[in-house]
Amino acid sequence: MIETIQKSIKQFPTQLILAIIGALLFLPFLNQVHLFDCDEINFAESAREMLLTHNFRMVQMNFQPLYEEPPLFIWLQAFSMNYFGVNEFAARLPNAICGIATLLVVFNVGRYVFKSQLGVLWAMMFCCSILPHLYFKSAIIDPIFNLFIFLGVFFLFKLSVQNDFENQKMQKRNRRWNLIFSALFIGLATLTKGPVAILIAVLTASTYFFVNRGKLKIELGEMFLWWVMVAVVVIFWLSFEIHANGLKFIDEFITYQIGLYRSEDMRDVRSIFYHPILLLIGVFPASALIYDAFKRNGHDDTTQVFFKRWMIYLLCVVLVVFSVVKTKVVHYSSLCYFPITFLAAYYLNYLFDGKMKWTWRQTVPLLTIGVLITVSLTGGIFLIQRPDVFINYIKDDFVKEILRAKVYWSNYDIRFGIAYLVFIILSILMMQTKQVKWGAYMLIISSALFISTMMTFVVPRVEKYSQAALIEFLESKANEPCRIETDGFKSYAHYFYAQKPFPSSSDTSKPLFVVTKCVKVEEVKLHNSKLVELYRKNGWVFFKEEK
Repeated sequence: MIETIQKSIKQFPTQLILAIIGALLFLPFLNQVHLFDCDEINFAESAREMLLTHNFRMVQMNFQPLYEEPPLFIWLQAFSMNYFGVNEFAARLPNAICGIATLLVVFNVGRYVFKSQLGVLWAMMFCCSILPHLYFKSAIIDPIFNLFIFLGVFFLFKLSVQNDFENQKMQKRNRRWNLIFSALFIGLATLTKGPVAILIAVLTASTYFFVNRGKLKIELGEMFLWWVMVAVVVIFWLSFEIHANGLKFIDEFITYQIGLYRSEDMRDVRSIFYHPILLLIGVFPASALIYDAFKRNGHDDTTQVFFKRWMIYLLCVVLVVFSVVKTKVVHYSSLCYFPITFLAAYYLNYLFDGKMKWTWRQTVPLLTIGVLITVSLTGGIFLIQRPDVFINYIKDDFVKEILRAKVYWSNYDIRFGIAYLVFIILSILMMQTKQVKWGAYMLIISSALFISTMMTFVVPRVEKYSQAALIEFLESKANEPCRIETDGFKSYAHYFYAQKPFPSSSDTSKPLFVVTKCVKVEEVKLHNSKLVELYRKNGWVFFKEEK
């Protein structure tokens, strides 16, 4: 433990630089766009209600118990809102800080198992890959949830290989600490999103055990103690809830978790290739560099071989588990960002050392996905400026109205995608001509700048199509004593942006406003004949109940 601290002190300048890079990438413009409905607003509203009611024991929605999520992430958001106000910046700040922490974690893990060069490349792969970067600027649970799981799995890895590289005096003490840290982080992950954290850790370790013919080197007593410590972390919080409301929460929570992975909804996608394709495109450019990393490498020592196996097994476990889930959500496979970015950094590390070569297996996916992203972006911008070209082919009237929203686009906006593709091509050419470090650095920097540019210039405009008119109306009613309901669609926006107060007996006397989609107008009027239409905008229709 002391040696680890001493090594960390020596690496302080590198860690400081990584922390600064993370702060520059993840902290600015967190409040540039509103929180997106439903997931971001869902969590932020629960944090707002936690502050209003001072009930920090459990999560609420619309001031009713919410049995879907444990409270740890909501605690972090509530803490942030307590100091920075109830706004987008405060809601997203925990994940921005998590992004900085993740860069430092992967650097130290990479340095510990391999060397500093790989740790730096691993951190940079997180910075420059699309979805990992975007997630650290969001207000969803998964970045913190994934970091806890990764740390829990990493300490299990350390426990499983400890006898191979530590002397006898250190073994007993360090094994105890690795066991404690693994259980602690898996317990915290469970308090963040649920027992799937335990499932993934156990399945990853089990896969390692069976594939490597029982070579796990974790004793039965240690396994039992690990389970006990995970349970202690979870029960510590549950004891307060059980004391207040009995076993109702546990019953409801377990029922929800079981139903979650059986349910089908509008995001239901039957293809088992959904997550692999999503990761291939979403974790670009890291995903384009991992092919040769799967191969056996004679330059790895025993510990490095085992760590790479743990990462590959983690990747496979997550893909298998969430490929069999009927409801396909982008967040479900986000834990794969850790092994994918590691494998990309692993390949680049040996490429830099001259122990691997740049081949068509990197050029083809890098160029293909780069062209796909560029064509999608430039083609999308070109078409969105000319909605009349394709709008008649769309059957959904709500989507048609959304696309008619007045949003300024310029032909010059396509330069971002074209410039990015040029940099990808230049980086490929440089790596093919043995200037691998300059080519890799160009790819990393241009990718990070491209994502930041899209977040600054494109995402705010996209929001104007999707929800800007809705949020604008809700914000106008924030300080007005009234009731707001949505009809015909699921939303949490009217709670958060209209700042719904704690319910009281006088609520029924307040004016009622109803929001719906243009395709649901007649249906809504049948529900309430007293509604009078106020106005329509971008597919949204706003009513007020006539007394």
